[in-house]
Amino acid sequence: MTGMKRRGFVVAAAGLGLTPGLAPGIARAQEFPTRQVRVVVPYPAGGGTDLVARLIVPRLAERWKQTVIIDNKGGASGILGSEIVAKAVPDGYTLLITTSAHTINPFTTKTLPYDTERDFTPVTTLIEGAIALVGSPKAGFDTMDKFMTAARANPGKYTFGSTENTTRMVGELFRVKSGLKIENVAYKGAAPMMQELAGGHIPVGFTSPLTVMSHHRAGTLRMLAVSSAKRLPGLDDVPTMAEAGVPGVDVSAWFALFGPGKMPAALAARMRDDVVAVLAEPEMVAKIRDLSSLPGGEPPEAFAQRIKKELVTWGEIAKEAGIVPE
Repeated sequence: MTGMKRRGFVVAAAGLGLTPGLAPGIARAQEFPTRQVRVVVPYPAGGGTDLVARLIVPRLAERWKQTVIIDNKGGASGILGSEIVAKAVPDGYTLLITTSAHTINPFTTKTLPYDTERDFTPVTTLIEGAIALVGSPKAGFDTMDKFMTAARANPGKYTFGSTENTTRMVGELFRVKSGLKIENVAYKGAAPMMQELAGGHIPVGFTSPLTVMSHHRAGTLRMLAVSSAKRLPGLDDVPTMAEAGVPGVDVSAWFALFGPGKMPAALAARMRDDVVAVLAEPEMVAKIRDLSSLPGGEPPEAFAQRIKKELVTWGEIAKEAGIVPE
């Protein structure tokens, strides 16, 4: 991709004109953007969030006819990059693309440098999916049944890998619902965990299907089950957790667009409309399906209500799993 740099990439186009005769807030929303936009991705390049950003942002840049920079600011399960956006001016020129870890971090991190609801404006979901339990064929675990049988026969022997707080929380929920005595091993990113799995150094791990898709298709790793209520598009051979014998692990995972808190409602609605238009493009629909995911597009108000509900749900799951914020 052209314009790539170490910490991000740039998509450039021409400027927009003004729209006369509208109320100030709506006019500003329709004028947006009149200068460069920065999209912070709070995870390293190469992971699922980065993939989603690089899939969708270039198309938004074309619609906006402006330069858009993707800025990878990884660290602390998305917290470091999110803080940048939380403290930015709420004019739409600093945005955040992050994961459902956004609603989990309050229950795994003792002190956050921002308020999860107050300091962000939910714009819309981009891509909806699930978390996959991935097995290592080299370790002998290419089916769910093989892993469950071995883990039940050898309590405390096996571990599960996680890459950030969403995968950790789903893994802990799986541990509780399955009754297995397995412990979490946290990795700093999906890439090192994939290497460990492929080498047979750990038996299983939790990650986004986006991250493991190429390994799954090549047979070097196998998705054993997914955390969704239904099987994912293009992964008809991968059962849900309930189908694999572990009911109660029915949680979704999303990638979404946020602005700083108190961003004008008209601007959030304008951005959401542009995202929906991008997600409806036939080529984009095909690419999202190829990632075994579904397009998002919730209105800002509905997404804000979803955030509230997920904060309650993840709080209950954290309590059930015995997770104490660190």
